[in-house]
Amino acid sequence: MRTRRDHRLGGLAALLLTALACDSTPNGPSDDAAADLEPTDTPETGDAPDTTEDDATGPADETGDEASPEVADGDAHDADDADGGACTPVASHREDRPPFIVVWLEGSAYAMGYQHGTLLHDELARGIAESEYVSQILDILPIARWLGLDDYARSQSYPDILEECEGMVDAAGDVGWTMELCLLANFGDVLVEFLAGVLPKPSPTPGCSQLVASGEATADGRVYHGRLLDWGEVDYLLWYPVIFVRQPMDGIPHVYVGFPGNLSPYSGMNAAGLSGASNEADPVDGSEHDLLGHSHVQMLGQILKRAHSLAEAEAIVRGEDHMTVEAFGFADGPNRDGAAFEMTARRLGVRRLSDGVVWLTNHFTAPETVDADADPAGASSLLRYDRLAQLLPRDGSATRFGAFDPPELARVLRDRVDPYTGLEAPVGTFDNDGSLATNGAMYAIVFSPEDLVLWVAAGTLPVPEQPLYGFALAELLDCPALGAAAPVPAVLP
Repeated sequence: MRTRRDHRLGGLAALLLTALACDSTPNGPSDDAAADLEPTDTPETGDAPDTTEDDATGPADETGDEASPEVADGDAHDADDADGGACTPVASHREDRPPFIVVWLEGSAYAMGYQHGTLLHDELARGIAESEYVSQILDILPIARWLGLDDYARSQSYPDILEECEGMVDAAGDVGWTMELCLLANFGDVLVEFLAGVLPKPSPTPGCSQLVASGEATADGRVYHGRLLDWGEVDYLLWYPVIFVRQPMDGIPHVYVGFPGNLSPYSGMNAAGLSGASNEADPVDGSEHDLLGHSHVQMLGQILKRAHSLAEAEAIVRGEDHMTVEAFGFADGPNRDGAAFEMTARRLGVRRLSDGVVWLTNHFTAPETVDADADPAGASSLLRYDRLAQLLPRDGSATRFGAFDPPELARVLRDRVDPYTGLEAPVGTFDNDGSLATNGAMYAIVFSPEDLVLWVAAGTLPVPEQPLYGFALAELLDCPALGAAAPVPAVLP
């Protein structure tokens, strides 16, 4: 008989598994892997470090030179050479654009973390004090500490993630935002593999859906990227959907769609015209995991910071050391291209556009990885995948091939039809696992990476039924050279 304590701990594990990068319950690491272990403006941030290139590089090292964050596994493009680098960075500040908070960050990783903690200080404080989501993560911290996972997370995180967390802690440590909490919140896709061996096994299945359409599949030949982030109902995300406008001094300006404390993106787009998002999958067994390498949610942030194209994104993915089982979806605006990457610690499968379309949910279908995930795949993942197979291809039974544009992608994200019965779920249905739009979405996003525009719905349930509000990177970065100053249309109603 499970005790109330067991039930609570199982719920904590379930929360991490479903809420961090659309996670699920993985099997424990393999024996081989275990052996390895041995617009309302607010004032600019008052006391944050100066974010000029000379002064915002973080704490000085022992030689007296100022330290700057490094990018693992390859050098970043210089800011002047990166797309958007010719534009003057927008000073760090915050604007409330209901239902969103828009936060501008600039400079070194430490400086951006400090700005983040300053500009979202009150939201972080309320989350720690009142959010059930945050309180359940806090309950896991003693277990993580007992297992030594805080030190482990430090050793496997990218240097700039550590520096950004340090900046946040210096700005928001007074309300309980600690280094442990920052790392757990931004390394959870990996840490949960250890916790799954300590806590009672929960039973969530992963969510999230993506589609990319280009060429003859779209109304104008452009490439478009749709994304549903399905976490179930999470109070903190509903309270505070945030658009992060990130302007790193050593990389490409980019935008994350996230929440206070979110340094590792689940969905984003950069000024080079590359959009990307992550979907979790269940492993077939622990042999597809490794204890050494990098978190996928952190890796996506590195790709948005460094990659100017799908080809560069693929080079980064191939050059990385992977730890868990996950998929990325990308769309490359300038090249009108896209692909799905199915990744484990041992294998990589790439599914490219086929007749202008590609889609992904939470199981693998590439020949290289089809047997690397759980068999059978989750019923919800199969259902959503099969519905996209009806909507996207030229010969789909409910095809919209040739009509895809931002409003049409929004209609796909709002689709409530069960592909097997043809029945449509009632308006207002949030999470019945029976369609694309009724799988517990917290964000619905349409990217137009060629135009550097995205539309986002968040903050009210059911999220896919809400208006998708547009954001143009040219306006967010105050850089007319990037293109359209405003999204057209401004809202996908």
